Amino acid sequence: MAEISAKARELAPLFLDSNLPGLQHRLNLVKFWGITPGSRVLEIGCGQGDCTTMLADAVGPDGHVDAVDPGPPDYGMY
Repeated sequence: MAEISAKARELAPLFLDSNLPGLQHRLNLVKFWGITPGSRVLEIGCGQGDCTTMLADAVGPDGHVDAVDPGPPDYGMY
């Protein structure tokens, strides 16, 4: 199992279900994709926004994330 970073632990309180391994996986994806501060990102299929939060943290206040999902707004709530 991958080690959980301090960043995943820092962002975990933003989520109702702080699945630390899942958050770490999303952080690893953001790093793999090379998302840096100031980037502009379009996320298609964002679901409830877990990865969107990681992307927003990565792009910082000078970047921008647009996230869309074609599913119904209550998808994944139950």
